[in-house]
Amino acid sequence: MMATTQRGAHPFAPLTLDDAGSLEAMAAAVMRLRGTLITVGRCYTTDATGNRAALELGRVESVLTGAFCTIFGQSPADRFADIFDQATYVAEHMVKDHIFEDGNKRTSLVFALSVLRFAGTPVVLSDSPEPKDNQYYAWIQDLVSGNRSRSDLAEDLRRGCVAGAGDPSHV
Repeated sequence: MMATTQRGAHPFAPLTLDDAGSLEAMAAAVMRLRGTLITVGRCYTTDATGNRAALELGRVESVLTGAFCTIFGQSPADRFADIFDQATYVAEHMVKDHIFEDGNKRTSLVFALSVLRFAGTPVVLSDSPEPKDNQYYAWIQDLVSGNRSRSDLAEDLRRGCVAGAGDPSHV
């Protein structure tokens, strides 16, 4: 996958995937991720087949295009403040578009965190077994419910970023 970024200009610049192969590879990764999460989670559906699978893949590609591709001359760097804003956009659209019959929140959250890890900006939040104390759970619930703005949620990811934690230039 060829992801480009302007790291010199901004340490947490958005990713750009302007070639079809990269976008297709990322969409396939989302589909595999969702399949894995369905297998290990308490989900009530099986993998989609036929027309449903094609529809899901098309919807995933649409969300990824909006987040990672240059559209009408605007690059992701023109549309997103940073990789955290971009990852929050992806999660919001994946979960609110309700792409899958089941597993939308889990897939959206894990994929957003995976994008951040891929970009070298991993995020660590509290992962308490109690939902009321679990920051990951609160983050995705706030995203779904609209209790907080997307920019507030992106700020949570920035604060949880562990990349360059010892380097003051990344604060």
